[in-house]
Amino acid sequence: MRFRPFICLSLALAPVVLLPACRSSGKDKLETTIRARDQWIYDLQNDVDKLAGYNLALQTEVRATRGLAGPSTNDPFTPLYPVRSLVVGRSTTAVDDDRLPGDEGLQVVLEPRDSDGRLVRAPACATIMVMEVDSQGLKSPVGTWDFNAEQLRASWKQGLLTSGYVLTVGWQTIPRSSRIKILASFTLEDGRRFEAEKDLSIKPPVEQSMSLPGSLSAPLPLTPVPGPVSPPAVGSEKESLPVPTPLAPTAPLPDPKLSPVPSKPIELPKPMAVPAPAGPAAMLLDPRLN
Repeated sequence: MRFRPFICLSLALAPVVLLPACRSSGKDKLETTIRARDQWIYDLQNDVDKLAGYNLALQTEVRATRGLAGPSTNDPFTPLYPVRSLVVGRSTTAVDDDRLPGDEGLQVVLEPRDSDGRLVRAPACATIMVMEVDSQGLKSPVGTWDFNAEQLRASWKQGLLTSGYVLTVGWQTIPRSSRIKILASFTLEDGRRFEAEKDLSIKPPVEQSMSLPGSLSAPLPLTPVPGPVSPPAVGSEKESLPVPTPLAPTAPLPDPKLSPVPSKPIELPKPMAVPAPAGPAAMLLDPRLN
């Protein structure tokens, strides 16, 4: 019976102890719900802004195709095109179209992307700079190429393997190293500029004089071939040659076909007389002596 007052006191104090814990858990749930709702509102507002920019970009492109002025906007902070980044595509590679050893240029693919990483076609200007990297890590420029909006628009390709602005350039300075770095910049009409870079391995081109064994680095001098000497001009004051004297006519040679037949007959040589053998040899040759 001594525990009855303790039990009654515990039951009386239980609501006082559990009430702050319930209040704290309810407050945490409410704060979590409010944060989730704020994030949801922020995502919706971001989607609305992207759709508005995309709609404005489509209107601008349609008006530019029809030769009309672009749509006016009262918000100076709203971009005309939803480009957020620039990527040098995976289809960027060295070009080797001829049958000589080594690469003679590059194919650079520029991919402007929005905030979701999707490819966006937008009018802009581009600049490509290529630098070669030697074995010590030092960089030296190889070439710089600028493309205006019209050239960039004509280079757009949309395919299964390659999509974006496909730009093909040739070497301005022949690289000696097999490692190069590509630096690309993409400037929109509203002034925004995006940059990207990519490292690439190539096959340095070989000089034509070194491509074939036994070839010479410099061509041999040509030996002048003596030609007919032209006679000096008539009336020249410096030198006047005498007029050659014509040769006297010679008697014509007799034609062997028309030569006369000799009147005397040709005498043939007489046969030589052989002496008759005598002695035993005559007995062998003459059967009447046997």
